[in-house]
Amino acid sequence: MSGIATDFLVVADQIFILVLLIAVGYAAVSTKVMDSRATKGLSSLLFNVTLPALIVAAMQVPVTPGRLANTRMMLLATVAFFAFSFVAARVTSRALSVSPPKRGVFEFAIVFGSVSFMGFPVAGTLLGDESLFYVALFNLIFNVLLFSAGIAMLSGGREGRFDPRLLINPGIAASLAGFILFIGSVEIPGPFIDAISLLGGVTTPLAMIIVGAMLATLPAREMLGDWRIWATCAVILIATPVAYCCLFSSAFSDPLVNGVMITMAAMPAAAGTPAFAEQCGADARLASQIVFVSTIGSLITIPLVTTVLL
Repeated sequence: MSGIATDFLVVADQIFILVLLIAVGYAAVSTKVMDSRATKGLSSLLFNVTLPALIVAAMQVPVTPGRLANTRMMLLATVAFFAFSFVAARVTSRALSVSPPKRGVFEFAIVFGSVSFMGFPVAGTLLGDESLFYVALFNLIFNVLLFSAGIAMLSGGREGRFDPRLLINPGIAASLAGFILFIGSVEIPGPFIDAISLLGGVTTPLAMIIVGAMLATLPAREMLGDWRIWATCAVILIATPVAYCCLFSSAFSDPLVNGVMITMAAMPAAAGTPAFAEQCGADARLASQIVFVSTIGSLITIPLVTTVLL
């Protein structure tokens, strides 16, 4: 028991560093150092510049037999995880008797976690820089599903919503480019990779500050919602990583691959869920409530879940 307690404190200490960065973003908005326009601009910088740079830099690693085997394992584990997540989302929404107009939001939030905004920083903090390569692989499949099945889920099957051009975005492009460079053993020359690495290094503090800034714009009392939101967040933050560990961890035995998968499974609902909901004509307020509760809750559940399961 003392060993588990010690591990929890070590993980909690690392997460607390990220919490402090979230607090900076929250305070910046509360004191009007930042406004919604600045937050939107920083989010655009993150998604279009620093995160793609981080992905490319993370995939500049040597090709080894072990890493190739783990790459195949990671891709298979990611596909298995999302297959399970889609089923779990449908079962949960039916079990909670969610009305059809809101069902897509609940299911989207369960399937699509904050694996870009929080996934890279948390994995890097808990598992080290080596894990970022596998997080990038996870994000490649995540982004393809997000801009296809995710859009269809939120639009409730209405025609004319999915635009294949959505798949052409910096995150997917960086993942594909980085993977091709990895497979081809192509090294980016010194000055360029140094600049790319510096840009990528900005992602962790920037992402956490943006999360805090977004939370500051959401009125806490209105965001608490009803019991279905809390139940859904329990599925997102606890049931999903536990289920992955029980169902798949023995099949994908590499500790780093399993560590990344469990960490990704423990992420809160994607920060962009309200924006996607609004774009697709779904309930953006409900999406904001789920994001708020799951993000705040994850500050406690991530160190708890990762300590027990990793």
